[in-house]
Amino acid sequence: MQTLLLLLAPALFAASIYMVLGRLITYTRGESRAPIRQRWLTKIFVGGDVLSFLVQSGGGGLMAQAKSQNMGKILVVAGLAIQILFFGVFTITSGIFHWRINRSPTSESASTPWAKYIYALYAASMLILIRSLFRVIEFLGGNEGTLMSNEVYLYVFDAVLMLGVMVIFNLVHPGNIIGRKVQDDDIQLSDN
Repeated sequence: MQTLLLLLAPALFAASIYMVLGRLITYTRGESRAPIRQRWLTKIFVGGDVLSFLVQSGGGGLMAQAKSQNMGKILVVAGLAIQILFFGVFTITSGIFHWRINRSPTSESASTPWAKYIYALYAASMLILIRSLFRVIEFLGGNEGTLMSNEVYLYVFDAVLMLGVMVIFNLVHPGNIIGRKVQDDDIQLSDN
C-alpha cells in the first residue's frame, strides 16, 4: 500500500501541470502558437496520465501478493515509462509553444507576465521527470538494490522533489491565470 501511494501522487501533480499549460495558452490567447489545440492538450496528456496511473496502480496491487510481485514490478516500470513518455512530449509541447509565442507574441502575451508561469512549468516538469526516472531505476534494481533498500534515496529523489513542485506552485501560483483571484473590492459583506 505504501508503494502504491508513493507511486501515484506525482500523476496528480502532472495532471495539474497539464491544466496550467492549457490555461496559459488561453490566458495569452496563443492557441495559434500551440502545437496542440488547447481543448485537446489537456485531454491527451491527462489521458496518458490516467493510463500511467492505472498501469502503476495495477502493478502496485500485484506487488502486494508474493506470487505476483515480479509482474507487479514490470507493470510499475511500464506505467512509469508511459508517464515519462507523455511528460517528455508535454515538455516539448511547452517548449514549442514558448518559442512560438516569443517569436510571434499576441497582444495579450505582450502585456501580461505569462513567462513566469512557463518557467514554473519547466521547473516542476524537470522535478517530476527526475523523480520518475529515479523510480524506474529503483524498481529495476529490485528489493535488494541500493536505492530500494536505503530510505535516504526515497527522501531525496522523491519527497524532496515533490515538495519542490509544491513550493514552485505556491511561489508562482497559477490562480492568476486560472481566474480564481478575487479582488478585495469584489467581496461583498452582508448586513445579516
